[in-house]
Amino acid sequence: MEDCELCGRPTEHVYVVDVEGVELRVCPRCAKGKKVVRDESVPAKAPKPGRVQHAQHAELQLVDDYGARIRAGRESMKIPMRVLAEMLNEKETFLSRVEEQKTAPPEALVKKLEKALGIKLLEEPAAEASESARRGKENATLGDFVG
Repeated sequence: MEDCELCGRPTEHVYVVDVEGVELRVCPRCAKGKKVVRDESVPAKAPKPGRVQHAQHAELQLVDDYGARIRAGRESMKIPMRVLAEMLNEKETFLSRVEEQKTAPPEALVKKLEKALGIKLLEEPAAEASESARRGKENATLGDFVG
């Protein structure tokens, strides 16, 4: 069971719908009247939470404290949730669930939040970052990798 990305209600039946070019995972009630891209009621088809695939094929991960970063960015701009929701053309209830880390934001919302609040919500996974740093060492020895 997962939460609808529009209304926040838990749902077992998930539809992926197109809303102004953004794909959202919604409950049957919120899917009414929208363009249904696919039916994803089978849990095996659900995307890995917290990972976002970009056009460059570099896999970035949603930071663990994304809710706190969103709240800090919003508070530093001194704007209430209602105003942020209007700025991003998103539902206030959905943004509240994202800020409380009850729902992971979809990629399109992550980009909008980063731009509007001047924050970073995506990063390379720690293991991949350290591997790429290690590859930069030309004369690495076993001692470099053993603690």
